[in-house]
Amino acid sequence: MSINILELLNSGIGKQLVGEAGKMLGESDSGIQSAVGSMMPALLGGMMTKAATPQGAGDLFKMVQGLNLDTRSLGNIAGLIGGAGGAGAMQSVGSGLLSSLLGGDKTNGLASALAAVSGIKPASAASLLSLGTPLMMGTVKKLVSDGGLDAAGLAKTLLGQKSFLQGANIDPRITGALGFNNMSSMLGALPNATADVARTAAVATSTAAVASTSGLRRWLPWILGALALFLLWNWFSNRSKPEVVPVPAPVVEAPVVVAPAVVTLPASVFFETGSAMIGDEGNATLAGAAAIVAAEGGNIALTGHTDKTGDAAANEELAKQRALAVRDALMAQGVAESSIVMQPPMFVTGAVNDRAARRVDITRP
Repeated sequence: MSINILELLNSGIGKQLVGEAGKMLGESDSGIQSAVGSMMPALLGGMMTKAATPQGAGDLFKMVQGLNLDTRSLGNIAGLIGGAGGAGAMQSVGSGLLSSLLGGDKTNGLASALAAVSGIKPASAASLLSLGTPLMMGTVKKLVSDGGLDAAGLAKTLLGQKSFLQGANIDPRITGALGFNNMSSMLGALPNATADVARTAAVATSTAAVASTSGLRRWLPWILGALALFLLWNWFSNRSKPEVVPVPAPVVEAPVVVAPAVVTLPASVFFETGSAMIGDEGNATLAGAAAIVAAEGGNIALTGHTDKTGDAAANEELAKQRALAVRDALMAQGVAESSIVMQPPMFVTGAVNDRAARRVDITRP
């Protein structure tokens, strides 16, 4: 039996969110309850729409896995919001997730529709969306972890929610903000959770299959050539020829090993939107930086960067958490904590791209 994600959300984080968000935003419980009741199906529908293509399913899987949220804390929303960084940090993360999930125009339209349906202020609806999105993503992250799901498995689970979402009876203003006339038209545009999803899963995993077979394809001509030579030699041997000179097998050159890129200081570690998790590229940079400190000695300084869009305090807290993550990773590489100087977060201004505002610089102090 398929799990009902919508029921899980409404009975879990949705129920807790009503009381906590009402107090935080200064709205009535009835208004927040109405908004949450429309928000959860809308966000679930947005995730289902994104999961309907192999590329979207892969991107959504990365978003869920990259979410810097301890899923064990989902049972205590009050403590989570009141913790380090508080609601501001949560909303900053949620804004980035919403932008990736729905896009800026649909996010603003959904906030306006939620306000119109529930009677709360548009600003409160926008804050509620930013607050609720990472909590919902955290619930999905727990499902992925508990079920051992990959991108295709996540897509199949989400697209299996069509019957549950159909019964949510969402106001057309909500589905209109997502680009559909009503719930039926939105669900009708999604593939079925059986054969269609199986095809999506096959395409989503084809890249891995090609990667695993590319080595075989590269060696296949050599293998076939050696086999042909062996068969010829065996045939001549069976005919009792006076002298059979076996043909030597072709010499196979060893694969070329490419040396890792050399890291120099200053260097930078970049992060995904709303996340303090270090990726493979960042870990390679940190390994190089740790090697420099081991060879040359001395101290290094870490500076987290952020831009001035959105909530400044939340951005600054996220930049600080990224710098702390880099510090901990360097210590794990053998760099002494006494050799690491933590600098205050810096604001990025001017005509820079988003990637430049999501980095931690490693420099010599």
